[in-house]
Amino acid sequence: MRIKLRNAVHSKPRMFGVIFIMLAGGGYGTGPWFAQNLEANGANPMGFLTARFVISAAILIVFRVVRMGFKKLPNKTDALKIFFLGAFGFFVSPLLYFVALQDLDSGLVVVIFYIYPALAVILSWVIYKHKPNRVISICLFTTLTGVWLTAGQVGEGNAKGVVITFFSAITHAIYVVAAGSISKKSDPLTMLTIALSGAATTFTVVSLLGPSSLNPEFPVNEKGWLLVFAMAFLITIVATALFFAGIKRIGPGVTSMVETFEAVVTIFIGIMFMSETVTAIQILGTITVLGSIVAIGLAESSAEARNKSQSDQHPFSHSGTVLDLPIS
Repeated sequence: MRIKLRNAVHSKPRMFGVIFIMLAGGGYGTGPWFAQNLEANGANPMGFLTARFVISAAILIVFRVVRMGFKKLPNKTDALKIFFLGAFGFFVSPLLYFVALQDLDSGLVVVIFYIYPALAVILSWVIYKHKPNRVISICLFTTLTGVWLTAGQVGEGNAKGVVITFFSAITHAIYVVAAGSISKKSDPLTMLTIALSGAATTFTVVSLLGPSSLNPEFPVNEKGWLLVFAMAFLITIVATALFFAGIKRIGPGVTSMVETFEAVVTIFIGIMFMSETVTAIQILGTITVLGSIVAIGLAESSAEARNKSQSDQHPFSHSGTVLDLPIS
């Protein structure tokens, strides 16, 4: 079974890249539920994020040493790039996002934050000189429309919260585009270990030396710490491993659009476990987002089949996929 799955992933890397990012987005979509429950158990965003990344990094360092020792480490330059990717990407955007949730209705945070796919596509265009084609443009429009519909009626918020969320979106777009380039610098386990170590280092340093406004407050009971460990494993280790595996295959532009599945999961969890209600408009938005993701997956699968056919006919030629982005 494992061999069949591995062969399938190898034969259709871009289609499985879409699946991996969708699963990662599903994991990230549980974040607001974890945040709500952790705050109810005494933690603030700085506290549970610091604990989350320190625990994740510690687990991965031990796991990698046991499994691989100190072999196959990237060179110093690449290791620093991966380290600072984690130190920046896993610190700034998540912290701003969870801080914004304290000031704004979650629907408004989702609407503002999910402008980042458009920003990521634009950054990919500017940096990688790759103009988005018709498929990307249509799917980008439909995913953003679907997220807006899924978020439903946004609540009242203040200007400070809106600005914080906007900067969270900007920093996440930068992180996604940077990750697209850096994801090929090392094997997935090593990259994940180094990146999360960078995040853990940043949170620890800021917790110890940062301003009083960023003082961490940790869970005050056993239930809170169990939630932190679950968050560290599910959202941080598993979801981020899937994220790196996916972006390595499909690039930052497509990744940013497929990751909007996170919003669908957030709304679903809110309905199921946080006593939130669903409207017909939200159902329509969910269908729109899922339809866009399916369209991307089908386009990737079709392009792979076409390229394989061309490769069989011309074994020494190379052709990119319809959504290909130069990410190395």
